Amino acid sequence: MPMVDVAALGRLVAEYEALSPSRSPEARQRLRDVCYTIGIYTGEADAARAVARARVLLDRQDTAGDDGAAAGAPVPDRARENLLAELGDLAAREQGRSGPFSTLHDIVQLTRVTVPDCVGAAVSTWHDDGSVETFAATSSYLMALERAQGEAGAGPLSRIRRQGEGQVVVKLDPGRPGRFADRARRCGVRAVASAHLRTHPHGCTAFSAYLRTPADPGTPALGLVEVLALQASVALDRFALSRAAADLLDRRHATGLAIGITVERFGVTPHTALGLLVRAAQRLGTDLDTVVRRLAGGEES
Repeated sequence: MPMVDVAALGRLVAEYEALSPSRSPEARQRLRDVCYTIGIYTGEADAARAVARARVLLDRQDTAGDDGAAAGAPVPDRARENLLAELGDLAAREQGRSGPFSTLHDIVQLTRVTVPDCVGAAVSTWHDDGSVETFAATSSYLMALERAQGEAGAGPLSRIRRQGEGQVVVKLDPGRPGRFADRARRCGVRAVASAHLRTHPHGCTAFSAYLRTPADPGTPALGLVEVLALQASVALDRFALSRAAADLLDRRHATGLAIGITVERFGVTPHTALGLLVRAAQRLGTDLDTVVRRLAGGEES
């Protein structure tokens, strides 16, 4: 059975406890990643059972702490240490390539400071039931404006959903009625430029830039919005691919454990972790199974 890195598991449980009270989108996403990695360590697919199992393992380790200290520290596995060094180098290179567009949060913040007269930006999904789920926004009041579109049944998100593709610009003229338009104008917004990112089975996702002044098609501001929307689409694709890779892997399998160790150690996504393991195998002149067994602690030195 693969060995459990108790120190890493302890850090994950501590992070889980710290993140649990938070309701921000970033914290919820990180909490899902933490629960996934704890599930890999414990072999439990359900998050609550995984955390409970992790606490049992940590309690057992604390109880056996004195005996372990008397026995002395284990002899380091040189092959495993070399593998971790290779993975660390690959992870640093991967993070360097990702640049400033690594997360949706980065992209919406970049929109606020680069698009002329931009109040802020957000990425949200309009679901078929009329609810709006916001994945990233530059401020809490923009999150409220995104939700207000669902409550009012009007706004750029609903137009994007009907249109299904491309970009729309909604101008919030003083005489324009509606709850969403009124709330947006009170926040200093005079126009919203929204770009379609993807269609889901039960809704669609859009990138929206809130502007202080109306912008006409072909202006530099709308060109920048289009480029940043493309970056947001790439970030969404990366996240979807990461989750798909995680779902395909059996969490009780050694590959899942190796991915979990790489995710926790280097702060990468599960999909990126799998790619790093493949590239490490190529660098070391071996195969993926050998790398997985070595990292998970299942191979004899």
